[in-house]
Amino acid sequence: MKTQGSLLIALAALLWATDALYRLPAAQGLDPTWIVFWEHAVAVLILFPWAFLAHRKSFLRLSRREWASAAVVGLGGSAAATTLFTSAFQFLNPSVVILLQKMQPVVVVILAFAFLGERPAKAFYGWGAVALASCGVLSFERWDDVGLGAGSLGFGHARGVVSSLAAAFIWAVSTVAGKVLLHRTPLAVATFWRFAFGLTGLGLTLAFRQLQDPGQLIPWNIMVQPEMIRALLYLSLVPGVLAMVAYYAGLGRAPASVVTIVELIFPVTAVLINWAFLGTPLQTFQWVAGAVLVLAVSRIPPPALRT
Repeated sequence: MKTQGSLLIALAALLWATDALYRLPAAQGLDPTWIVFWEHAVAVLILFPWAFLAHRKSFLRLSRREWASAAVVGLGGSAAATTLFTSAFQFLNPSVVILLQKMQPVVVVILAFAFLGERPAKAFYGWGAVALASCGVLSFERWDDVGLGAGSLGFGHARGVVSSLAAAFIWAVSTVAGKVLLHRTPLAVATFWRFAFGLTGLGLTLAFRQLQDPGQLIPWNIMVQPEMIRALLYLSLVPGVLAMVAYYAGLGRAPASVVTIVELIFPVTAVLINWAFLGTPLQTFQWVAGAVLVLAVSRIPPPALRT
């Protein structure tokens, strides 16, 4: 069971690693909210028959706590965090965006302490500090700017860093909520409601924008381009539905300590893929900072989240 769970997490990590190949070109031509909206729309259409037909009796029988968890995961982790993650691609090297997401385990430990009263292991304090320092260094484009601090960051670059870290924070919260949701809810139902809540939130966001600016046109001319259709379908199906199903299935079969280690396949593979296919290499100091960040995160003991 543990081996099977590890393999499923590894599969999800490899699928996520291909995300930037299509998200970066899409983000350069289309508003991030529209990209994530269509990702969710396709996912909901695909998942509904599976979730409803296979689990008709339990499809709507979630407890209040599970509904709340599904809403947090969907509106937060699936909609808001993915939109922030996508917008960061407009300002930063995609490999930097992905590496900054590895701050999630640090945030999970802090949240577990703040809201669940779970005291971090002693190893967390040292490695957590190293992770934070590495994250700070990684955020800069040039080594010369590191000593000047955040004031040396341009507005666009700073916006990308903030968007990346905000996405990491929201995904950390969703990790805790996802554990609660998966405690009793079937995998297909949990995955469906994740995307359904996300689609609802994104749809309301776009509708509100339209009301604020009635003259704003829906970018059909961009969305119907063959390259954009391929990108949206790929993002929806591969790093979207397939990766999430594999991840949730693995999450229920592998202990948190194993999940944390296997997940590191994602940033390492993503950086290499981005370098090879997108031509977005890291600076030497960013390679070092990224490697130290990954090492530090791998040494942080995860909290035993109560569900």
